[in-house]
Amino acid sequence: MEQQKAIEQFLERFFGSSDADLYTLIEEISFFQKRRRKEVLFFEGEDGHAVHFLLRGRVKLYRANEDGKEAVIRFVQPGEFFAEILLDLRNRYPVNAIALEDCSLLLIDVGKLFARLQQTPQLAMHLVGILSQRLMFMLKRVEQLAIADIRQRFMGYLRALDQKHRTGVVQLPAPKREIALLLGTTPETFSRLLKKLSEEEMIRVSGKSIQLLAAFENGTDV
Repeated sequence: MEQQKAIEQFLERFFGSSDADLYTLIEEISFFQKRRRKEVLFFEGEDGHAVHFLLRGRVKLYRANEDGKEAVIRFVQPGEFFAEILLDLRNRYPVNAIALEDCSLLLIDVGKLFARLQQTPQLAMHLVGILSQRLMFMLKRVEQLAIADIRQRFMGYLRALDQKHRTGVVQLPAPKREIALLLGTTPETFSRLLKKLSEEEMIRVSGKSIQLLAAFENGTDV
């Protein structure tokens, strides 16, 4: 029953329907999985076999150097793919993944997926679209880290979070120290930035909740 609901949610998210043929195809190449909070889903460099679709919970993708210093790649939210880099045929996970909350996932077997792509052009076209979106995301992330300062990066991040619901109030998907790593800065610098933006009445902070005030909405970021 859980796998059935997972497949239906996957099909609605990426195909806009629960087409019977597509349902059967995905059912044959996928399996449902649950992971507990703080459980490692996979390590960087491990052999991989599945693309992950997150149904419930949150996942952190990150890399770490020999000294244990982390670089957060992104926080995965429900309704998003991750580990799709396996589709480039290297079959190794390029990052570490850890569950920040109890998670439910649909794992799609890459080997079986490739075998079906030639038979299902509709699936192939959607897959190309998904990979194109991920490529654009990574290019934008590199650009932000290389060019924008921490203030610009954070304000752009808040705008991206607000795009989904457009309520003017966003929920940070992780503790502030984790968000600092994602933005490529230190927790201390990030705390100072939050204080400064609050003093400027750009935002109002309450725990992980951040309200975007009039000055922010008007695009003032200098």
